[in-house]
Amino acid sequence: MPIKYVRFNYFEPQLVPADQLLRAELMEDNEDVDNLRDIPHYRWDMAPMLDYLMTNHEFTTDFALGDEYAEIEPRSYRYDERGDTYDFQLSKLRESNIPSKKRFHTIKEDILLDQDEFIGEFVSILYDNHLGAVALQSNLYGLSVKQTEIFLTNVRADFLAAIGEEEGDTLMHVKLAPLVDTLQLERAAQADYYKKIRIKGSDVMGTALLTGDNLLSEASEMLDRVNGVNFDITLSLGRVERTASLDNDAVRQVVEMFEELPVRAKPKIEITAMQNEEAQTETINLLEPRMTDRISVNVAPRTTIAHEHLTDEFREQAFNHRRNDIMRVLRPVQG
Repeated sequence: MPIKYVRFNYFEPQLVPADQLLRAELMEDNEDVDNLRDIPHYRWDMAPMLDYLMTNHEFTTDFALGDEYAEIEPRSYRYDERGDTYDFQLSKLRESNIPSKKRFHTIKEDILLDQDEFIGEFVSILYDNHLGAVALQSNLYGLSVKQTEIFLTNVRADFLAAIGEEEGDTLMHVKLAPLVDTLQLERAAQADYYKKIRIKGSDVMGTALLTGDNLLSEASEMLDRVNGVNFDITLSLGRVERTASLDNDAVRQVVEMFEELPVRAKPKIEITAMQNEEAQTETINLLEPRMTDRISVNVAPRTTIAHEHLTDEFREQAFNHRRNDIMRVLRPVQG
């Protein structure tokens, strides 16, 4: 049976003032992560809303997101009392770019949809009520993180209206703040095999980078020679054997220098590496090393992965082993 790899990324669900979030995102330098970190934010306890949705099946969650729609998949809510976790599935419904059916040696057939029918794409969510953390499935065709934030903001607003609670003078927006795990910097420095390194920076960082003899200083010198403003350098391997690697010492020098630079001078660096011969290839963003896990699931041809099966596999293969890491970067909501 074919194996499918599924990635889950970890977040802290937060509530942030909508007007301040909008201003920060519209700023010209909105790529500076400190802009968003400076906004006041509050941990969002999702449990009251999820408890309500699990018992009030008449409550609808469908919302328009541009030219697409989204809803929480009906009856997908589950609560695991032993682990104090919830899980549910988000559906994205689209009516454009509809694929066709095809048989060998025959003309393709259009898939004809009724007015109330859509193509569905799905992502699963697990919420840990004790830790106050969310694990969100990554799916290229499902809702993006940004779309998920907008959707949850709308569902929360309707939930508050349904129970007769007022938002207050300040409208709050749901923000999924990535969990940043600085221990991944150590993983990047200790990997056995390096497959790719990408460095992005600007002339503002030039002075800080012009030290030593390594990839960062060479990039800065080139920027200065050509009177450039930004640089974006990618070094990678071609089609080579699994254990081939870029020069280990050169890549590790970059990691060491990166750690010594002041925050404002740090370029964006992504390193794609394998910890050992048995490990899967993973990409680590040194500037914001986000916590993430990838699991494997057996999927029969012509079938989709059931939400329940996927989240059960995720708990067993990854989440239950991640709790200590999550507790290290997040303060538990409950005592």
